[in-house]
Amino acid sequence: MKNRIPFYCSVMAVAFFFAFSQPAVAQSESGDDGWDHSLAVYLWGSSVSGTTASGTGIDVDFDTIFDKLEFAFMGSYQGRKGRWVMLTDVIYIDLAADQQINLVPPVGPGTGVNADIEVGLKSWVVHAAGGYNLYDDREGTTTDLVFGARYLDMDTSLMLDLSVGNPDINRPVSVSKSGKVLDAIVGARGVISLGDRWFAPWGANIGAGDSDLTWQAMAGIGFKAASWADIALTYRYLKWELDQEGIADIAFSGPLLGVVFRF
Repeated sequence: MKNRIPFYCSVMAVAFFFAFSQPAVAQSESGDDGWDHSLAVYLWGSSVSGTTASGTGIDVDFDTIFDKLEFAFMGSYQGRKGRWVMLTDVIYIDLAADQQINLVPPVGPGTGVNADIEVGLKSWVVHAAGGYNLYDDREGTTTDLVFGARYLDMDTSLMLDLSVGNPDINRPVSVSKSGKVLDAIVGARGVISLGDRWFAPWGANIGAGDSDLTWQAMAGIGFKAASWADIALTYRYLKWELDQEGIADIAFSGPLLGVVFRF
């Protein structure tokens, strides 16, 4: 069985799970002559799993992520005119964690080592895509072809403060690392009408670029709460196969709750 790495290592991978995560929305009801707009806010309660390059397992549940969260924003915009659609998604996340460790030699009267570890992660994820409507039955069931890119800019920092025997003698060590991942994606998404107010959003995409392969699948249920607002609950699975130092593959799965405002 693979060993699980501690939080101060696995937190460096958490930001990946936010990419391409805007909730699907019901088809616009206006005509083809003007633009229809929608704004969405959402929360993805995802867990994180994967493997490091050395074969160590990664396992971080959503409770741990939420507990270490300093600030986050998740929002998306969709514009639709006729059969054409454009999508943008912007996410910012700020995670911080600290831990104190006392290391005692297993044998002999050696001096113990106190370690104070602080870890930080700040990440921007920007997704931009265009699409074309392939099917619309004018009763709420639609299918769109989607093509575009997603971009990740991630900065991580590690501060290790050691004191050997005497806590007044500190030996601080600071490490910071940044990474960028850009992938082209293509896929399909749509809505299945379940009646006057209920609908089922779905979507799937696949891509590559800086990663060897990335793919996603999602499906769920939505409700037209008003003429100007929808509520959607979906389940999403997202995975990357990476050629990045430290991480071989990473996968994210969990429920996503979004509120969409149309105008």
